[in-house]
Amino acid sequence: MQAVFSFITMQLQLCSVFFTFSLGTRTHYFGRTILHGGAKYRATGRGFVVRHIKFAENYRLYSRSHFVKALEVALLLIVYIAYGYTDGGAVSFVLLTLSSWFLVISWLFAPYIFNPSGFEWQKTVEDFDDWTSWLLYKGGVGVKGDDSWESWWDEEQVYHCDAN
Repeated sequence: MQAVFSFITMQLQLCSVFFTFSLGTRTHYFGRTILHGGAKYRATGRGFVVRHIKFAENYRLYSRSHFVKALEVALLLIVYIAYGYTDGGAVSFVLLTLSSWFLVISWLFAPYIFNPSGFEWQKTVEDFDDWTSWLLYKGGVGVKGDDSWESWWDEEQVYHCDAN
């Protein structure tokens, strides 16, 4: 009975979502190390201090490792809905793809669910303003990736081209 209570408590604390997300991080960087001979260190700067991280920073940290892959899996699931054939109908589809949809949702939303003060309205508005400024600011010579989406993309591409 204690094990069941402990399991339910962990599910209510979204431990499965956090574990799925952290496993995705490890898998991504492990795979990068094997394929390219090294991974790029992404310092979070958190240490023991827990602070709110802006949406744009979360996007920069997890774009390649989680967001792009989650959208790819979601697209494959949508194609499977459109063209896949199952004898069992909707129940069969749900049972076959439930874990994949859980993976997609975990990878897309975990950085925001576990971000301190992530549901505070004023911080959400500030994050959205910061993110749109980052997206709309033009890159160029001397502009850091933290200030411009275009510069960030160029920095990411340089690293991947050098790794290959």
